[in-house]
Amino acid sequence: MEKFLIPILILALIILVVILIIFLFKKPKEKYIEEPQITQITREVIINPELEDDNEQYELIIPIEKLPMNIKYPENRLIKITDNSVVARISQTIPDIATTLAKTINNNALKKMEMYKAVIPTGANLTKSKQMEGAVRGFYKDAKGIQGHANLVKVDTTKISKAGNLANSAAGIMNVGSLVVGQYYMTEINDKLESMKHDIGKISDFQDKEFKSRILSLIDRVSIITEFSSDILENDELRKTKLHTLEDLDGEGTQLLYQVNLTLDDIINKNSKIDFKYYKETVQEISKLVQYQNILIPLISELSRLKYILGKGDVSSQMCYSMFDKYHSKSLEIKNSLVNWHTKQMETYGIDLELNRRLKKGVEGIVSNIPGAFDKRWRFKQLEEELAFCINGQINSRPTEIQKPRNLYEEDVEIIIKDGDYYYLKDAQ
Repeated sequence: MEKFLIPILILALIILVVILIIFLFKKPKEKYIEEPQITQITREVIINPELEDDNEQYELIIPIEKLPMNIKYPENRLIKITDNSVVARISQTIPDIATTLAKTINNNALKKMEMYKAVIPTGANLTKSKQMEGAVRGFYKDAKGIQGHANLVKVDTTKISKAGNLANSAAGIMNVGSLVVGQYYMTEINDKLESMKHDIGKISDFQDKEFKSRILSLIDRVSIITEFSSDILENDELRKTKLHTLEDLDGEGTQLLYQVNLTLDDIINKNSKIDFKYYKETVQEISKLVQYQNILIPLISELSRLKYILGKGDVSSQMCYSMFDKYHSKSLEIKNSLVNWHTKQMETYGIDLELNRRLKKGVEGIVSNIPGAFDKRWRFKQLEEELAFCINGQINSRPTEIQKPRNLYEEDVEIIIKDGDYYYLKDAQ
């Protein structure tokens, strides 16, 4: 028995050493999360039948959670809220968020970097205050299940005896969410309007300055609404007035686009057979009309989006874009007709855009047939650079793909709090 004991002990010792080596040299997996793994926050309220009396006190809660340090949001989704009136409105309406903001400033001074997320729900929850103690809990989870508990913060620390009165507070909080979302998208629209003004300034149209000035005036009047987004979104009466204004501006924009489309349609249908000189002149005229079309289509799209934002969810996206859809569809038809018109003209004049040349015609073409029999390059002449550029632009011109807004007002608004600032988390859903 003893002769087997020593080998067994040696074998056991070897196995123990191998396990120890594997454990010591095993590399830990790196943990790096590009996107937050928190996919949803769930609230669970235990209802006590004894507390169903309407006279019971109510409190309003929203979740504010401390985020793990390894969460990293893409920069294009984390939008800093810089409008002072919006920042003030958030802090005044939801004091706990302001307290958390101050906490991040103090902690950063101590080099203790922290980040929090506040979720403003589309429908703020009313909870009876006596049910709060040990009855309300929030947790966040991913595909693996529950990962941790969220801190459900009481928004209104004063007790309110009537749920109806607290409903007004809930509406105020939801208005803050609408303000954050609306202000961001109206700023985005304003930036696009500035870009349109820059583009229209490039159009050389000395013959019709009035038409150009009408478009510029329309852009300026829309810009006034987007520049004062916070004032308009917070004043319900003013907001409704501006909605009527937008309807008028939308009508003016579609009228201008209709004029452009009608002119293009007339040119295409009346000039199916023309000489090359007139073709060149017509291409120049079409070029300006296409430029106007490429500005007016996005402008009317932004007007539609602005109507949806000012509607704050009361008006459907389909209704806001109904006029735009009609004129956009007609514009696409005309663009397709323009491509077909160019194709016929290029076949007639032997235009080759790839080699930037055109077939010689008339007497010049007859004379070139002799040397052209030996080298077909003699049968062609160089196509004017400006003409080639215009034809290419008109054939390949397609309206920018229009992305209609989702039901933004039916989604929770997520605010990230870090470094003493508020950030709107775009496309959080």
